[in-house]
Amino acid sequence: MKIFLSHSSTQKALVREIKRHLPSKLDAWLDEVDLAAGTNVANGLQDAIARSDMLLLLIDHAANKSEWVAKEIQWAIEKEDSTGLPFLLPVMCDPEAWADADPRVRERKFLQLHNQEEESIAKLGRELTSEVLGWMSLRLDRDNAISPGVLEAQSNAELIRTADQLFEDTATQIKSHLLPYRSENPIALSDFADLLRRAGMSLGNVPELTEMLDRLRAMHRLNGVEYDDEYVFLSRESYSFKADLHTELKRRIARRASREVESGMTVGLDGGSTVLQVAQQLVVRLRANTLNDLTVVTNSLPIAMLLTNELSTIGAGDRDRNARVLLFGGLARPVSLTTIPFDFAKQPAPTEPEVEELDRVREVVGALDIAFLGANGMYGTTGLGTKNKFETAVKSWMVSVAERRLVLMDPTKLDIPQHVPFATFDQGLRIITGNLPGREDAIATFAGLLEGTPSSFEVVS
Repeated sequence: MKIFLSHSSTQKALVREIKRHLPSKLDAWLDEVDLAAGTNVANGLQDAIARSDMLLLLIDHAANKSEWVAKEIQWAIEKEDSTGLPFLLPVMCDPEAWADADPRVRERKFLQLHNQEEESIAKLGRELTSEVLGWMSLRLDRDNAISPGVLEAQSNAELIRTADQLFEDTATQIKSHLLPYRSENPIALSDFADLLRRAGMSLGNVPELTEMLDRLRAMHRLNGVEYDDEYVFLSRESYSFKADLHTELKRRIARRASREVESGMTVGLDGGSTVLQVAQQLVVRLRANTLNDLTVVTNSLPIAMLLTNELSTIGAGDRDRNARVLLFGGLARPVSLTTIPFDFAKQPAPTEPEVEELDRVREVVGALDIAFLGANGMYGTTGLGTKNKFETAVKSWMVSVAERRLVLMDPTKLDIPQHVPFATFDQGLRIITGNLPGREDAIATFAGLLEGTPSSFEVVS
């Protein structure tokens, strides 16, 4: 979404700061940056306004006297008349100048910049972002009731894409920062607002946070996030959400881990977004014919689909030895896109189910040469765990039957407490994580827990 910043020449430094406090998806137009040398100034400004979705007018004494600002106000009002939609939003930078502003501007709702200190400008950025989202909603509602022309339809499509991306980016930031906070250790809304501000999100007080959460929840962007008037926490993680977090870091971890796989091996691939990246690396090697005679055992629907699609593409048959894929049977979980043994699908699930499906796989493939496992966090200080037993059966089985056990952990999960153990550090795990800003203390603490155990820890740079 494009915003035209109309201002007097005395406010150049201010508009740069305002632009800095806007989300990256809000493209603020500045003449000093966006007006090409040699361009006719009047034509360039008028064209920029025509292509913008909002004009933000900074009102001070100099702006009231500026001929260029007067022209920009006129062009903005002409655009409003032609579209029937609000376009000009005034910002009162100097209360004493307000009385002398264009009467057509004074009649409008306005934002106010009380001073040019950092917090005031940041607050204006938050208010402007909120107004933009409100204007988007108004415009989309209005355009659903009319038949727009071709150019207007194209503009609407861009508006929808921008709004969707803004909402999705905000929801992803919120959920990623909520990863350590669950029902047993929720975070206070005031503390969470502070955390988001430190992370660079334009956000004010708790009511602003609650308003944003309400808006995103109404749009079904915060599935798995629960909150009341005091606390907020993450009740569950969807697969699609986890898969989109720290993707490049997960690739680096997977590239390092996948070097351990050799032709002729039997490999266990646990469900999880980081282990999925290992499967991506195996696909590349199968395609290049540098890996063959591979047996893969997995409970991950995406991993099974990825590998079998590749085998189909390269023309492999049921008996070919490029690779074969064994998928555990059972209940398919929509939360993790994995299967769990039928015994776990019983209602209620038995405390100690007999997992015959797992034993049947063992009869077919024998022991695993290597198992790649994901982990949701820590079980106490002696091992790794998951949130419930549904996620534990295959993990525990792979740990028990594999010669080597590689656990691939997103560094954000190193200090998240979990309820159900699937492996202990006494079992000789090889745990691989990656560097992530702000996680240095968690990485150091986790490394200390492994001292004196048969397990090892590697941090991929």
